[in-house]
Amino acid sequence: MPVLKQDPIPKSNDAGRPLDDPGKTAPGESIISVRGLVKAFKEKVVLDGIDLDVHKGEVLVIIGPSGSGKSTLIRCLNGLEQASGGKITIDGQTIRRHSQKQWRRVRQRIGMVFQDYSLFPHMTVMRNICLAPVRAGIYTKPEAEKKAMELLKRVWLEDKAHAYPAALSGGQQQRVAIIRSLAMSPEMILFDEPTSALDPETIKEVLSVMRDLALEGITMVVVTHEMGFAQEVADRVIFLDSGKIIEMGTPKEVFEHPKEKRTQAFLTAIL
Repeated sequence: MPVLKQDPIPKSNDAGRPLDDPGKTAPGESIISVRGLVKAFKEKVVLDGIDLDVHKGEVLVIIGPSGSGKSTLIRCLNGLEQASGGKITIDGQTIRRHSQKQWRRVRQRIGMVFQDYSLFPHMTVMRNICLAPVRAGIYTKPEAEKKAMELLKRVWLEDKAHAYPAALSGGQQQRVAIIRSLAMSPEMILFDEPTSALDPETIKEVLSVMRDLALEGITMVVVTHEMGFAQEVADRVIFLDSGKIIEMGTPKEVFEHPKEKRTQAFLTAIL
């Protein structure tokens, strides 16, 4: 099963990426602080007063039924969805909801891996990985290509560098999507159900890569239906339902000793 080789990943390269002048987040400090977050689509309230902190170096796993607001929540954390209300603070600086300039800078530091890979089909694997760091001015093209090849070797995909996404399996495409995010040297990576479109065998490939990232101390927020992964890797687990955080705690607290009846009912149904 493909796993990451154990060369350390540089935690960040700050060139061209300050929000204004935030500095680097120290281990254990909050990267993101959310207070009273609301998201509505017309009359439908999807997130209803979310309070949340994400700390540097932790793995935060979000679970809950379909339609509970999980994906909307993490999309709000890097501005892919614009919140309807509340406050999002990153490294101590409140991000203005309508400031696309600030959110572009945020996305240079907070990576995102989608459930459908979102690779550009007309670009090779190498171009998919190098496009963003070169455009953002983080690396020159030769530097980006060197880093991309180093990362591809770590997930045993160096032979796919010049292939197009259509020639890759779903698991390979998702590993490339993770590498594409890592190529920006982000402070944190958001995962939106990264295994939901995969078959059982390739799910193991992707989860193996994510486990190794967690061991290396990469800050991760993961929306997933993989309860085994959540119990094994998470530092904290959030149970979200109807746009509200119903329960939050360690995997042991949430999975073995849930306090809320709604959490108990959900876990009984799926475990």
